[in-house]
Amino acid sequence: MLFVSSPGIGHLFPLIQLAWGFRTAGHDVLIAVAEHADRAAAAGLEVVDVAPDYSAVKVFEQVAKDNPRFAETVATRPAIDLEEWGVQIAAVNRPLVDGTMALVDDYRPDLVVYEQGATVGLLAADRAGVPAVQRNQSAWRTRGMHRSIASFLTDLMDKHQVSLPEPVATIESFPPSLLLEAEPEGWFMRWVPYGGGAVLGDRLPPVPARPEVAITMGTIELQAFGIGAVEPIIAAAGEVDADFVLALGDLDISPLGTLPRNVRAVGWTPLHTLLRTCTAVVHHGGGGTVMTAIDAGIPQLLAPDPRDQFQHTAREAVSRRGIGLVSTSDKVDADLLRRLIGDESLRTAAREVREEMVALPTPAETVRRIVERISG
Repeated sequence: MLFVSSPGIGHLFPLIQLAWGFRTAGHDVLIAVAEHADRAAAAGLEVVDVAPDYSAVKVFEQVAKDNPRFAETVATRPAIDLEEWGVQIAAVNRPLVDGTMALVDDYRPDLVVYEQGATVGLLAADRAGVPAVQRNQSAWRTRGMHRSIASFLTDLMDKHQVSLPEPVATIESFPPSLLLEAEPEGWFMRWVPYGGGAVLGDRLPPVPARPEVAITMGTIELQAFGIGAVEPIIAAAGEVDADFVLALGDLDISPLGTLPRNVRAVGWTPLHTLLRTCTAVVHHGGGGTVMTAIDAGIPQLLAPDPRDQFQHTAREAVSRRGIGLVSTSDKVDADLLRRLIGDESLRTAAREVREEMVALPTPAETVRRIVERISG
């Protein structure tokens, strides 16, 4: 089984549950990724880095330089048609194609599982002549997205003699109620959070004496827009009677200066572990973070950089279902944080959606269903 991911932790980690589902069922599993190969290998799985010099930030910068209309119009709309994002998602995929096609020829997989943004996974399946399964990332509906992306990759498709097949199955990440009126694209599966392992010390962390709120902004947003985007959130946190945990991974936070007394920074920490003792979470709106907050049963505040419109669908789902609040990082103030902590209706809705989510088929059950589909 070949698993193919775009170079982003938020794209890679939602594949790990299925990868281990196949591995524990006795199948061989290999992951193709770039930029975060070490994080993938830390999951205990074999990994091939298909583009060793990859830099997502450089890719985004080049797209903005080469396509000023995209950067000025499409990428700033509050509502997004993924087909219009073909030029950027294709640029993310392009450096992965040659290495992934070579890997397919060496590995000869029987199935390719890819995350929603990795169109290269569909090309890999066609190259191998095997079925493909898509793992959705959020509430995004794929529609003609892959066709749009492929239109910018025709030179590589001709080079490797591949076309764009349809997946035999699609696995949703959001539960039914978060899709709102949208039609599901495939099967629902329970979200089992994965963020890597962690040494917790000699005992589990105690429940804090007062509310504790996590602040996390994913792995790409602050690199793309600058760490200053989190400054208004930190300033607001300093005015609230609660403790805040700043979890920005491996980023250098020294430009933020001295943090308020009630804000402490941690390095790389698995999100599900961090949220176990938290009252709420403030984040950028990534689908994996939305679902991990639901798994923890806590309210969330989606507060991305105002220049980041890519998470619009997640923001709409969270707001309309009532499991959290929606703003932008520059508009977060102390009153909004107090509402996040104290609004019991948010907590009730979060628990309801968690109950809905845990009732869905597990990754192990989904693996069995996939095997039945491709074997039949």
